[in-house]
This record gives sequence, C-alpha cells and structure tokens, in this order.
Amino acid sequence: MPSQLNRLGPAAVGTAGVGLCALTVAVTVSGSGSDYAWVEAFARALMVAVPLAVGAYALRRPPFERFGKLLIAAGLAWFLTTLANSDDSLLYSIGRIAGWAEEPLLIYLILVFPSGRLEGGLDRALVWAAVLLVVTLYLPTALVVEGYPVPVPWTSCESACPGNAFMLTGSEPAVVEDLIRPLREVLAIALFAAVALRLAYRIRGATRLTRRTLAPVLAVACFRFGAYCLILLGRRLAPESELVDVSVWLLALTVPLMAAAFLLGLARWWLFMVASTQRLAARLHGHPRPDEVRAALADAFDDPELEIVYWLEEGRGHWADADGHVLEPPAVATTRCLTEVRDDERLVAAIIHDAALRDDRAFIEGATSYALMALDNHRLSAQASLLLREVRKSRARIQAAADDERRRIERDLHDGAQQRLVALRIKLELAAERMNGDGAGAALLRGLGSDVEEALEEVRALARGIYPGPLADRGLVEGLRAAALRNPLPTTVLAAGVQRYSREIESAAYFCCLEAMQNAAKHADGATATVIDLSDNGSLRLEVRDDGAGFDPEHVPSGVGFISMRDRVAAVGGDLAIESAPGRGTRVAANIPLDAEDR
Repeated sequence: MPSQLNRLGPAAVGTAGVGLCALTVAVTVSGSGSDYAWVEAFARALMVAVPLAVGAYALRRPPFERFGKLLIAAGLAWFLTTLANSDDSLLYSIGRIAGWAEEPLLIYLILVFPSGRLEGGLDRALVWAAVLLVVTLYLPTALVVEGYPVPVPWTSCESACPGNAFMLTGSEPAVVEDLIRPLREVLAIALFAAVALRLAYRIRGATRLTRRTLAPVLAVACFRFGAYCLILLGRRLAPESELVDVSVWLLALTVPLMAAAFLLGLARWWLFMVASTQRLAARLHGHPRPDEVRAALADAFDDPELEIVYWLEEGRGHWADADGHVLEPPAVATTRCLTEVRDDERLVAAIIHDAALRDDRAFIEGATSYALMALDNHRLSAQASLLLREVRKSRARIQAAADDERRRIERDLHDGAQQRLVALRIKLELAAERMNGDGAGAALLRGLGSDVEEALEEVRALARGIYPGPLADRGLVEGLRAAALRNPLPTTVLAAGVQRYSREIESAAYFCCLEAMQNAAKHADGATATVIDLSDNGSLRLEVRDDGAGFDPEHVPSGVGFISMRDRVAAVGGDLAIESAPGRGTRVAANIPLDAEDR
C-alpha cells in the first residue's frame, strides 16, 4: 500500500478521505439505534479523516514522507473498522476483525514515528509480538465464536448485535471464554505497557529535538493504555456501568488523538527547523573560528555532542580535527549520523549529529551550505596545521640526528683520541725517566709531554662543547652550571622547579642557553655578568640576561647564532624572543611546551 501512495498527492488523499468519511457516516447512521447517531457518525469519521489528513501533511515534508505513507495506509485500514457499525453480519464481522488488526498497526506507527523506520531490535520484537498475539489468540477465534465480545471501540452495538458470519463450528467452545479471552487481554495490557515504556526510554535517552517530537505521542500512548485497561477491567467487573461506555469512547477517540499527537510532533519539528536555520544564519557571519562553527551547528541541530571532522587529501586522504590531528574514520552509532559536507564533488568535512535528522535533507543542506565556506577555510587551516606539524617533526628529527652525531663524536673523542693522548703522555714521561745520561733528551721528551697535555685539554674542551657529559648524566641545570664555570663572564644559573626532561628538550634548552651565553661573552661590550633563569610552570621557560651595551634588533641582522637558537627551540614546539636596546643589555627568552612524554 505505501508504495502505491508514491503516486498519490495530498489532493488525491483528500478526495479519498472525503469519500471514505461519507461511507463511514452512512454506515454508522444506518446501523445505529441511538438518539445520537449523527454524533457517533462524526466521531467514527474522525477516526478515518484525522489520520488521512495528518498523513497528507507528512507526505509533503520530505523527512516524514515515509511515515506519511504509512499513516495514510493506516487511515485506509481503519476505515474497515467502521464496518462494525453495520447491521449486516458480514460487514459487521469484517469490521470486528479489522479492529483486532488495528492494534499491531497502531503499535507499529508509534514505534516508527517520525522517521517511518523501526530503530532497533526491541522495536521489531514489540511489533512482532503484537502481530503474533493477534494471529494466535484473536483471529482463530473468529472461526469458532457465535458473537464477538462487547463493548468495544469499533461499534456502538452492545446487545442484539449481528452474528459472526465466519463461524464454522456448531457451538462455541468453552475454552474461548474461560481461557483464551482472559489470556489475550492480559497479554494485550502487558504489550501496551511495554510499548509505553519503550517510548519513554527512547525519550529519556534522546536529544532535545527528539524529546520534543515524541512527547505528545507518549502522552497519548499512556492515555490509550489507561483507557484500554479500564475497558477490560470494566467489562469483567461491571459490564453494565457507564464507566465502561465512557472508556470505550475514550479508547475510540485515541485513534484521532494519536494522529493529532503525530501532527503536533511534526509541527514542533518543523518549527525547530525554521528557528534553527535562523539561528545558524545569525551566528555564522564574518570569519568564525572552528569552535564557533561547531558551537553554531550544535545549537542549530540542538545537539551538544555534535562533532566536525575535516577531510585532508594528502596521500590517500584521511580525516582530521580542527588542529590537523589525524583521526580514525568517524564511528557512527545507531543514534548518530554522519553527514558529508561537499563543495560540488569535493569532500570538505563531515558533521556527526543526531540520527533523528538523517532524512531531513532540506535542513541539512541548508545548514551545511551556511557552514560550507567556514568549514572549507577550517579544512585548509587544519591541512596547514598538519603540514606545519610535519615540518616541526622533520626539524626535530634533524636536530635529534645532529645531537646523536654530537654524542657519537664526543664518545669517539673520549674513548679514542683522548685515551690515546693520555697513553702517549704517560709513555713520554716514562721515556724521559729512562734517559738518565741524556738530560737534554729527557727535557725534550718532557716538553713533548707538555704539548700532549695541552692537546689533551683541547680535546677535552672540544668534547665538552660537542655534547657535555654533565648534561647527559645529570640534566639541564647541572649541564648549564658546568658551562657557566667555563664562561669568561661571571654567570649565575637560577632554577625553579626544573627536573629531568626528554633528551630533545634538554638538548634544545641547553644549546640555546649556551649560544646566548657565548654571544654575551663575545659581543656584549661592557657586560659584567650573565644570568641564566630556568623555570617550569607547565612549560619550560628559560632566560639568558646580560648587562652589556645592548643593540637595536631592527638594525642588526640575525646571525647564525640567533638562527640556530630559533631553529632548536622551534624543533621542540617552542618559541624564542630576543629583547635588547642600546644601553639596556640583552634578554633572550624561550618557552617550550611540555607534556607527560617530555618529563
């Protein structure tokens, strides 16, 4: 039936609805003996007209088109229940059986609202349970009972009702009244309670948009559950009471009330769309930052958990966040949905949002079109961040390789040339002592030993300059203090909270301070002292200050030393600043961010 509705427009549905309502009124009036036959006919017509009208409305809204078709099909099926008001036994029997089939259909509509699809296994189980209940405990009894139980919502007949046209046996088995009817009524109550609880659970775990949409449906479902319980209890305890009659009519009116609840939920959804588009247009102006775009979309989608990921096309392409960090392919749960943002055919980004908006293409396209320019700019920014990070990593690898080479050279000098020079010095001293009769030769050898000692000191100084032992063995502070003792200018090392860090961090900080200290000793005219100040307050901060003549940084080109310091600090993600002025000395300051792996 829903597939055939693809070719039906709202006008065709309206025409069919008018005809079916007219038939409903005619059947009800002709078969009713009440003084209020026309009131009954109007109420019965509402059971057909309201679902068809709401279905036609939903049919014109693309997100709810599937549900609209289902609701129209349900309205056409509910027309059959009005035949239970006929005084013809065949039509009456068809109407009563259609009333049984109406319950699974209504449960199905409640659970698929508003998308027109069952969301999970529990929903499918509830629908199949309703179908199984009707197929096993309701429909077979139509072949063996003389009359159908009354009162029921589908007919006003309570006595002298037409007989069952489908009865095949000579008499009604007692088991139907004694066992089957009580059992199916208890199971029906339990099933309606389960459906109401399921709907309440969905609302509890849903987004605010879904809660707004489902709340009216839950209210009517609970109302119908209460009315159904009143009918069953009243029919057992006080079948002649007015409470039973009132409950019957309340249960009958829950069909148009449920359709009205569907309409209210769809209207609230549509108003949300309009307001959301306006909010998004108001907030996404100028050049918003990535966090502002995400916040605007989260507010527009009414989804605080909304995420934005960007598609970077380097290599085989991958997803990344706003800072360019590579992400795994976004995982989408049953309650979440991924919507791609494209510029023509080019993938720009994706929005992970509430799955309730999966089918609302008009809203998604409107929202993403507002955000497209900003998202594309942020994608380029994320791409640039990734490239910068790759450059920083490459620079860090080069610096690490250089430091490794320094350490290797230092070890080779210490274990090779230095040890050989020490051995040569000892051999020359021994040779000089053995030359007892040749004083001039012994003096010459001792002179050569002194030359070797000087060469040894130069090798040791070279080794310390390449990669100092105190830095590797005892850390940054001790390494700088050892270097300060060798500095021509009196140098003080101050340290607060400084500990051991990774080799890359310590090497960058040490050689940056060493270069600044050596520059002060060579170029700071009139300097009397140098101060190295180290601190750790979440990031490693270092300063090298002197009281020399200073200079104007704008008129003095950066030399190799300054460039080397900047490169070293930048290689570990830090930044460096040089402050100086004539007559006010020079201050070199660097700040290196730290994380758990750096400590």
